[in-house]
Amino acid sequence: MKINLPKSRSLFWSIHARDSFASVLVTMLATTAILARSGQSVIAQQINCDRPQGDVEVRACIRLRYELADKRLNEVYKQLIAKLSKEEKALLTEAQLGWIKQRDNSCEFEVYRNRGGSGFQGFLNECLERATKQRTAELEKYLQR
Repeated sequence: MKINLPKSRSLFWSIHARDSFASVLVTMLATTAILARSGQSVIAQQINCDRPQGDVEVRACIRLRYELADKRLNEVYKQLIAKLSKEEKALLTEAQLGWIKQRDNSCEFEVYRNRGGSGFQGFLNECLERATKQRTAELEKYLQR
């Protein structure tokens, strides 16, 4: 059975849906900006990653650990790059971009068989965290020279 809506009603709903989408988008962007400034996500403020409760919190904590590792890597990278000559900066930048690509591809391969499963993203984030911490340790050694 086909139902024909009056054009005025469908126009109303399309305008309403567009306006709702725009307001949701603006709200999301504002929330993201506030959270970015605060340095913590709402999830981090609401769960205890020392004792996560349930799969959702476990996955959130895994993601947060990876984000912290990535943040630390960026801090060390910035400290190191500030100490280098122009040529060394160019080499490190190229090496770091290559490392990121290699890390991402290696982790994708490592967890490939879990694709489509509920734990896939968690396994991927654990791999990314592990590799990121290893790279951070490597860069910290260069800082000590």
